[in-house]
Amino acid sequence: MAFEAVRSPFAQPTQRQRLSLSLSYFVIVLGLLAGVNQRDGALNQTAVYSNDEAGITALHPARWLLEETGDFVFRVRDMAHRGFNTQIEVSAVAVGADNSARNIFDQLSLTRAQSLVDYHVLGYDELVLPDESRATSMEYSFVARDASPFLQGVSTVVSGLDILILRRGTAVIVSFRADSRIYDREFSTLRWFIENLEF
Repeated sequence: MAFEAVRSPFAQPTQRQRLSLSLSYFVIVLGLLAGVNQRDGALNQTAVYSNDEAGITALHPARWLLEETGDFVFRVRDMAHRGFNTQIEVSAVAVGADNSARNIFDQLSLTRAQSLVDYHVLGYDELVLPDESRATSMEYSFVARDASPFLQGVSTVVSGLDILILRRGTAVIVSFRADSRIYDREFSTLRWFIENLEF
């Protein structure tokens, strides 16, 4: 009785199988790179905000929510975060010759102390902006409570930074706020925002 040769499942792959396997790996890697590139492109898309009345033009992340109703020129918020949403707010107020940066910050602090829980000013600093002009900053913190009735008692410590730029009788205040746990990571967005702010 003649036995037929049975091919072992552990036999060496043929040249065709090796070529197919290599081509499969190449297509998978190419697909992953294309997906990462598309994701980064979507996350890094920007939108232009322009307000002729206030004379402000700014770039902001396109996926952030834009708001224009309130006691500010505009505000953008990253709604992808759970809890407190990272936000950048731009306000413009007319100032007199006798108004100093410290007076403006004191007025802001008085207003905020009435509406923000555990509001504390942490310090002041002088900054040099990308266009070589000078600005004053105020660092602060407060506690934000989740508005959801299902998450009562959940609080977040929020770190904030106001950058005050005085130009032509107008004070432009850029306010950046983020959950203190991710504040350092999110700070690069503020730096990019300031570099692209025009007024």
